[in-house]
Amino acid sequence: MRISIIACIALLFFLSCANNRLVKDIEQFMNRQIVLSADWDAVYKGRDTVLTDFLEVPIKLVVWYDSLGCGSCEVGKMHEWNKITAYADSLAPWFSIVYLFTPSRADLRSVDRAVRIDKFDYPVFIDKDAAFIRQNPKLPKNRRLHSFLLDKNNKVVMVGNPLHNPTLWALYKTTIQKMMDNNGVLPEQ
Repeated sequence: MRISIIACIALLFFLSCANNRLVKDIEQFMNRQIVLSADWDAVYKGRDTVLTDFLEVPIKLVVWYDSLGCGSCEVGKMHEWNKITAYADSLAPWFSIVYLFTPSRADLRSVDRAVRIDKFDYPVFIDKDAAFIRQNPKLPKNRRLHSFLLDKNNKVVMVGNPLHNPTLWALYKTTIQKMMDNNGVLPEQ
């Protein structure tokens, strides 16, 4: 019994520290300007494409998959984003989603192949040279923070993956609407 109480206290302490770290990471990431590159390969419905003004949309949700996870596995789950993608389409030209993969050299070929085979009905960007990481060296390491909303100045205004969190998605939609009403920026509270 005593060991389980100590284990519970240790777990609570660990969760508290982990949560404090997450909050600190979010605070450091908010309002940071993010560089997006037109040099990434773009694939739409399985084919190479050129998107000249896609990254110029005032409000962008960046969904970034780094090299630490299984990139081709994530491509296989892209259909889960269909509802959010449809929402983005309904708000064009104000809002778009930037699906970005920065695979490791070893995973590059499988990610590229998966994106082409999957034929996702929305542009997917592949950052073959890890330029996104080089141009944004202060990106959070925590994968829970690899989805974030940018304003028209490419500043982070929200952080978190809304895919499986209806409350967060509702907050994203409210924030997007406020930004649309304020010419692409979040008004001061």
